[in-house]
Amino acid sequence: MNTREQLIAIADWLGDEEESLSFGLRNAFDALRLYDYALARPELMCGYVTEWPEADRIAALGYDPIATVEAIQGRDVNETGATQACAVLARTRDLLDSVAFVATEGDTTQLLVDIDDILTPEVQESMT
Repeated sequence: MNTREQLIAIADWLGDEEESLSFGLRNAFDALRLYDYALARPELMCGYVTEWPEADRIAALGYDPIATVEAIQGRDVNETGATQACAVLARTRDLLDSVAFVATEGDTTQLLVDIDDILTPEVQESMT
């Protein structure tokens, strides 16, 4: 099997695994390490990585990818830092609009208008 064929086999193997495993891996090389570890242990190759003993996952990588915060919480495939920033901005807007942060009536008006210009219509609808 040439390198390209090996990578295709690894991608197929990883594609059959739980998505949480992909979230928990620190990088693509860790997927290669797991696959290589499984090839050396035929009894592991027939099962899912999530079913392996924790000690084997740690022996292969030095950490358990199933136990990472990313694996446990998961995330949307299309999630980006921009999505998270937008959510923070929406919460910030709510705080600024509250009475607790208004020193002088109207002092947050322009800031709220500026934030509203940035937020997507979907986020604005979810705030009402």
